[in-house]
Amino acid sequence: MKLRLEQHIFLRSLCWQTSWSFARMQCLGLAYAIYPLLEKLYGKNSEQLARRIRRYLVCFNTNPYLAAAILGFLVHMESQGEEMGDQGLALSGSLAGLYGAVGDAFFWNGLKPMVCSVAVMIFFLKPGIWALVFLLVAYNIVHFGMRYTVYLHGLHRGIGVIETINSWHLPLLRNVMEFVTTASLAVTAFLLVDYFALRGPAASEVPFFLVLALIGWLGWQCKNSGGVQPRLPEVLPAGGLVVLLCLLFF
Repeated sequence: MKLRLEQHIFLRSLCWQTSWSFARMQCLGLAYAIYPLLEKLYGKNSEQLARRIRRYLVCFNTNPYLAAAILGFLVHMESQGEEMGDQGLALSGSLAGLYGAVGDAFFWNGLKPMVCSVAVMIFFLKPGIWALVFLLVAYNIVHFGMRYTVYLHGLHRGIGVIETINSWHLPLLRNVMEFVTTASLAVTAFLLVDYFALRGPAASEVPFFLVLALIGWLGWQCKNSGGVQPRLPEVLPAGGLVVLLCLLFF
């Protein structure tokens, strides 16, 4: 069955990051995704088609998931003519900055840590493949679901997609996910202690607690240095000591 044009464009957008560059960032991914529409509209005039493609090769960068909302919006505008398409491109820069900040905070700082921490907790509760299944299924249901939904809203509502994303209260959801992540890590820490305590003499617990102490020290260093990660010369000696002690006690 042949895909509809809108579906074809969305599938091409899944390759958004494959041509990322420091010069213009995601511009090639944007041009590649929307090319089928440009070809349909301007394919009979090669010069006009080349001119419209070049219009999409401007510097562009945003969250690759919420970028689907901007893509849908651009398809909506471009379908109404060159003038509307240029207006859409002019607005896309502002939308890119907005969705870049919101999307990065939600997906990278909220969803991904939460799903990973819950998956680790599941593994220690019930070792096996279920943790991996949960990780892949839970993350991608949210990821693909939101990605396709915002694309459709941008496609059919144009600039109204902003109201759709605002109504989801993503910053609030991110805060909730941070609480879930913290709770999952707390449970996992308890399960780790119990796991190592049942696998040998008391001495075998020493490397584990040294690792925890090292992690705590690194976190303290980051906090007191304004979020700057500790320098490599500070980390290597401590990490080497932990590895050496692990080899001695195991």
